[in-house]
Amino acid sequence: QLFNAPDINPFSEEEVDVLGEPALLRAVRRLLAHRVRNWQGMRLILEMPADQITPGLEQQTEQALRRYSDAKIEDNHLTIRLSRTRSLIGLGIVTVIAILVIAAAYFLMTNVFPRTSDSVKALIASSISVFVWVSLWGPMEKLLFEWVEPHMENNILRKIPTLDIDIRPKS
Repeated sequence: QLFNAPDINPFSEEEVDVLGEPALLRAVRRLLAHRVRNWQGMRLILEMPADQITPGLEQQTEQALRRYSDAKIEDNHLTIRLSRTRSLIGLGIVTVIAILVIAAAYFLMTNVFPRTSDSVKALIASSISVFVWVSLWGPMEKLLFEWVEPHMENNILRKIPTLDIDIRPKS
């Protein structure tokens, strides 16, 4: 259950069974939440049934952790790159739409309805300002902040394979 999610079992005493998620994913999430700064002396302790513990299991587990971490880091890099690309495209599209709306409103206010009162013009300008702000918010937020979590996860995934592994019989 280190890499594979068990079936959800709310009757179990094990947290990973109750949540139905892999133990490694749960550990990474806990490390993200606690913002560990000092990794010295940290160990990865795995509890397994005694009959499943075999000679060389620690080395096999270390290699598997390294392969998983490398693959997940690459996947997170792709996620960040894809997110940035999509956000930039969305930001470009929304910017063009905002410019067109502003230009149309300016044209209408100066040529079609030039005698409109200043209060109506201010109301229209305020409405357009809110529309532009709301439209730009989503792509800007994704561009500026969506990369943070995968990046922080990568920092942890780089350190996990370097931890000493201690495999113990489950009591």
